[in-house]
Amino acid sequence: MESKSLGRGIQQGDVWTAADALIAEGQRPTIERVRQKIGRGSPNTVSPMLDAWFATLGQRLGQGTGGPVSEQAGNPASGLPPALLQAVQTLWEATRQESARAQTQQAEALRRDIELKTAALQDQQAQLQQRELAFEAARASLDGALGASRQALESAHAQLSEANRLQESTQGEIRHLRESQAQTQAQAQAQLEALRREHRAASAARDEALQEAETRHMVREHRLLGDIDRERLTARQTAAELVKEQKLRSRGEEENAGKLQVQQAAMRAAETLVHELRAALAAKSAEAVQLHAELRASRQAHDESRTRLAGEERAHEATRGLLASALAKKNRPDRGGKQRFTPAKE
Repeated sequence: MESKSLGRGIQQGDVWTAADALIAEGQRPTIERVRQKIGRGSPNTVSPMLDAWFATLGQRLGQGTGGPVSEQAGNPASGLPPALLQAVQTLWEATRQESARAQTQQAEALRRDIELKTAALQDQQAQLQQRELAFEAARASLDGALGASRQALESAHAQLSEANRLQESTQGEIRHLRESQAQTQAQAQAQLEALRREHRAASAARDEALQEAETRHMVREHRLLGDIDRERLTARQTAAELVKEQKLRSRGEEENAGKLQVQQAAMRAAETLVHELRAALAAKSAEAVQLHAELRASRQAHDESRTRLAGEERAHEATRGLLASALAKKNRPDRGGKQRFTPAKE
């Protein structure tokens, strides 16, 4: 029996010796039993050595092509007891049949595995063909997209050229607009200053007129109050005299009939005076109301002047905004994607 080192310190002779010992003990040699018998070694190392042992077992037991070794000369097992030899031969036959069944099962499993792999390969080939078709479609789509991109690029170049031309043509318009804006601003500023001067002059004149109107109103009011006080005093005096005359008349009506007529005339005169006083008071009141109305009108005119000036200032600011907006629109790019440009500073 030849010994060969197959790695990891396990020798082929060790495996064969362990297998022979298991046969002598009446046990079937397996990888696990051989490893337990030796006490070391991995299944990957023991398995090929045990397969080699099984391959030479028939020759060793005299089961060659010429029949049992007991009928051949030089049989090495001719010295074994018949019972042991029969047990070994039975074990060998069972092992051979089991090995044949294992090989058949392995071949069947290998065939099924080959069929499965063949089917998987066919599926992969079909998927590959589908991917190739999809790739061709994607390539055609990309070619179309590339053509469209080239056309878009050419269109963009044309638009850029048009935008440059428009930029050059717009520079003059922008300069013209700036000049117009400067002139308009100067004119508007001059008009605003003139309006302010006029407003200040009008405000001063209105304030002076208002002051004069208030002064006249106060003078008239004082004079009216003085007249009213004097008329009231005269009325009181007249009433006192009438009372006095009535008392004198009640004492001596019979003595002086002429005095009665005088008293009656005085009463009529007093009544006339009262009516005149009332008319004068009404006239003074109407005059006071008119003065108040004039004062309110003057104040209202002053407020309207201020409002008009504020409106003119707002209109001026709106004009400035419109000019700035017009310049901004000239600098703004078109919606078609034309190039934005910034006008050169003057």
